[in-house]
Amino acid sequence: MITGSPRGTSDIFGQDIEYRNFIISKAKELFKIFNYREIITPAFEHTEVFDKSIGDSTDIVQKEMYTFLDKRGRSLTLRPEGTAPVVRAVIEHKMYAENLPLKLYYIENMFRYERPQKGRMREFWQLGVEAIGSGQAFIDAEVIWVLNALFEKLRFKNLKLLINSIGCTKCRKEYIQVLKNYLSPKKDKLCPDCQYRLEKNPLRIFDCKVDQCRQVIKDSPKIYSYICVDCRQHFNQVTDFLKTLGISFIIKEDLVRGFDYYTRTIFEIISEDLKSVQNALGGGGRYDKLIEQFGGPDIPSIGFAVGLERTYILMKQLKLNFVIGDNKKIALVILMDRSYQKYALSLIKFTRDNGYACDLSYEIKSIGSQIKWAEKNAYDFVIIIGEDEVKTDSCTIKDIKKFTQYKLSWKNEKEKIFKIFGS
Repeated sequence: MITGSPRGTSDIFGQDIEYRNFIISKAKELFKIFNYREIITPAFEHTEVFDKSIGDSTDIVQKEMYTFLDKRGRSLTLRPEGTAPVVRAVIEHKMYAENLPLKLYYIENMFRYERPQKGRMREFWQLGVEAIGSGQAFIDAEVIWVLNALFEKLRFKNLKLLINSIGCTKCRKEYIQVLKNYLSPKKDKLCPDCQYRLEKNPLRIFDCKVDQCRQVIKDSPKIYSYICVDCRQHFNQVTDFLKTLGISFIIKEDLVRGFDYYTRTIFEIISEDLKSVQNALGGGGRYDKLIEQFGGPDIPSIGFAVGLERTYILMKQLKLNFVIGDNKKIALVILMDRSYQKYALSLIKFTRDNGYACDLSYEIKSIGSQIKWAEKNAYDFVIIIGEDEVKTDSCTIKDIKKFTQYKLSWKNEKEKIFKIFGS
């Protein structure tokens, strides 16, 4: 007997689908305004796509990737994040030959072998954007603007935008040596993973959730103090643009993000209403050398990703009401006898053909119980078809939210149904 879905996965249905679709619809509206176009990449890639980009010292590559050999012995990995596959696609199809910047967005499922908890699953969904082909500070501010605007559209409050600069590849080398000098005498206080990171990539120690490591790193030198003049000027321009846009932010000097490909500007939005450690709703940063690292031209880029599950968990927690699409009403047709199905079919067809949602109650029960069921399942109207309605070629419509009732001749007045539905 099959007992359930694999650990860390979930079925999405009912109200969660409504929340999810609402978030996606708002995101797509916004992406269109900012001139982003959709891209869909495969669910799995050659493993080197992620080894090369994310970094072999990260937790994702070390512990969390779903990697397997295909029947010809090739190493493949289910995508754990969205940027590297987009970069691979841009290079493969030479999309950089188009007018730059190239603005793309994706809405896809990701896979990471993590300990499942609220807002963090092994299969999860992200939406994200990638702005490829500009190193200007303005596009950093614009990408952050899109992220901030999305949560404004969702009517979230109590959010904090955290930003930092982790410098370019040149100035970061100096900082890494400073950090190593600081941490080396304290190596025995670090967890085994961080002792390895100290040698391989000390920046990853900032990602560690082990308390003893967080205490060690708390008073360490911060990368923000070591960025070069050019990186400082770039970051100051970004913050100036954000101020002009009226977007509040906090400079968090120990923010590093989880991927090795980031350079210069990084950022994330956290919710103070999410009390768990997993309170980041979305984030991203600039990755100026990733395309070149993949064998493409030297093209600077920036992007972000938002976790869908964590976002609609917060929407539900805050009891945020929402409307999808054009707010057309939905009706349930109630039959008093199964023999009236053919009569009801022409009514349902006319209603649906004109773009209104309409469904049929397949059970023959009392009107009262069926109206209660319609209320519970978020219907706006019920259309009652009984003996009298069939004999007089009519229908009775009840607005179950306004407690009003209408009766109209289906033969001569059926267009009036749209006025009723629009009320």
